[in-house]
Amino acid sequence: MVNFYLILIFIAAYLLGSFPTGYLVVKKFTGQDIRKIGTGNVGAMNVSRATGKGSLFWLTVAADVGKGALAVLLPQWLDFLGYDLFLGITVAGFGAVLGHCYPVFLKFQGGKAQASLIGILGILSWQCLLFPWGGIVIIYILATGYLFLGQFMGAIFLPVVAYFLAPEYFWLSLLMVVPILVRQWPRFIPMLKGQEPKWYWKISKEKKSD
Repeated sequence: MVNFYLILIFIAAYLLGSFPTGYLVVKKFTGQDIRKIGTGNVGAMNVSRATGKGSLFWLTVAADVGKGALAVLLPQWLDFLGYDLFLGITVAGFGAVLGHCYPVFLKFQGGKAQASLIGILGILSWQCLLFPWGGIVIIYILATGYLFLGQFMGAIFLPVVAYFLAPEYFWLSLLMVVPILVRQWPRFIPMLKGQEPKWYWKISKEKKSD
């Protein structure tokens, strides 16, 4: 029965992560499919590029952060069911990130899970939130101009930071970064070819190489 509860928690977290915030926001306010605009990503940055409205960017960020936070709060609220709490949090966190990257509602074409990951880490470990995302990500973005490279390096360092500062979440962090890195990896190809524009959120809405 305990394993059954963990399966249900994973499914619930995956469905939360799959909630297509960016897609619905752009569809509501422009009537367009965000997957055919800009980078084709359904995340908040591409919402901003698709709509030109900062308010919709922050709405998408807030919703995506919220669904990540809610996913890892869920097993804590249901802890009375008797499963191992950290195992419940682990399957929930992984499920939420997997859902955002590969949402069932959008034929598994999702985002990079950055905002959802921030929501998860904000609930579980301020150290894991502050050092990779508040430090490494920003440093790489400012040094290179590539947003995806900062996010990629932040994901690489997340399990390292967790190992030393929040070891109880090491396995969760390791699991979460796998779909994130898989989603980010293709961006290296246009970068190496000189086709990946720097500071891409400042360029026009034109579809660029993905």
